[in-house]
Amino acid sequence: MMLDGNGHSFDYRVEITGLLQKKSQLKAVIRFLDRTPDGTKEISYRWFNSDKKEGTYSQVIGAYQDRLPLAASSVGRYYKCEVTVGSSQDGGQQTVISEAAGPIGDVAGNPNTDWLLKAKYGISHHLLAEFMNRVAAEPGDKWQPGEAWDDVINGFDVNGYVQQVVETGAGFVILTLGQNSGYLLSPNETYDRIAGVKPGERASTRDLPMEIADALAPHGIKLILYSPANPPSKAHKDDEDFAINKAFDYPVEIAPSQETQAKWQAVIQEWSDRYGDKVAGWWFDGMWFQDAYNDLTRKYNWYSLVNAAKSGNVSRIIAFNSGIGSSILVNSPFEDYIAGETNEIGPLPHHVRWADEANGVQWFHWTFLGEFVKDLAGWGNTGLSWSTPDILQWVTETVSRQGVIALDIHVNRFGRMDPQQMEQLKALKENLHQLN
Repeated sequence: MMLDGNGHSFDYRVEITGLLQKKSQLKAVIRFLDRTPDGTKEISYRWFNSDKKEGTYSQVIGAYQDRLPLAASSVGRYYKCEVTVGSSQDGGQQTVISEAAGPIGDVAGNPNTDWLLKAKYGISHHLLAEFMNRVAAEPGDKWQPGEAWDDVINGFDVNGYVQQVVETGAGFVILTLGQNSGYLLSPNETYDRIAGVKPGERASTRDLPMEIADALAPHGIKLILYSPANPPSKAHKDDEDFAINKAFDYPVEIAPSQETQAKWQAVIQEWSDRYGDKVAGWWFDGMWFQDAYNDLTRKYNWYSLVNAAKSGNVSRIIAFNSGIGSSILVNSPFEDYIAGETNEIGPLPHHVRWADEANGVQWFHWTFLGEFVKDLAGWGNTGLSWSTPDILQWVTETVSRQGVIALDIHVNRFGRMDPQQMEQLKALKENLHQLN
């Protein structure tokens, strides 16, 4: 028996819930007996596995939370979770171990990505504060002097935007929550608290992703969110002070510390929990410093990042981007699809859907339609980089090999897409329709 913050005794047991299948997730649930305790408690988790239900169990190094993502290496194994609850009243601890759950079943490929395969292609946008004025098609599209960030986001016409998305034939949209400037197009109380800013100063008060997800849903179009895996790298309160970077213990773009990972993963989890089933995926940028995640002896690592990203929706798909030209195709066995960022068109899957079939990682590539310019390539830009026949040939051949393509197109602050790029996408829609 333990004592809670008010001196009342409590006891508990631990159950493992979740689908016993590769690419799913287990969760350790604490069941308090008789009564739920009052007061603050320290709770810690350790996971163990074995190849036999009654065999010897070894600790899963790196798994220190209540949830456990299951990669291909989990197939055929049994799992237990050890939960230790510390009392805020007497300083004591009690440890309880769950019954074994398993064996973990195998599954062909990854059912979580079946919708992505069916979508064939989607679109994306770089609706970013740091891009907006550089890629504006006309002066009125720019962030105007004297305007607050909230004013910019409040002018976005969601219904008009979604009508255009439907016209493109896209099966999904990748939407940037933010990148390096620290301005976000979605509210996040955790971000505001850590950064030391008021709602609307950096994270908009309007929940644009929620509105877009709700408007896309009746058309069967999914929403994927883009975010760096680390905090913004050039985020200031005053000119060049890097105050927001410093608030996240991230003064420059370096390998994220445990403190940085803890803070940024809390930001990600707030979004994940709020959006639930309305967000079908994450695309994480900036995975340059993978050693920071590979150290599984520390609390924040691949496991904790995946748990933050899948919180609220265990079927949500995830990709990690290690950069254009990276020799790393699959960054983690917990990935569901490869990031596939490229500044060209033409790469094709090798007549198979999977970049990593054992771990169920879908082949995926993402490039731009916008005109190639210095520093930006064509990301978020107006105009065209490729001829329509070349785009049609590449996407059609990719789809025939069970790959998936995302095409980045310009959208302005009001939700209007570039007309030339729209015409290319309409041609792609018609071409694929004729082939079906």
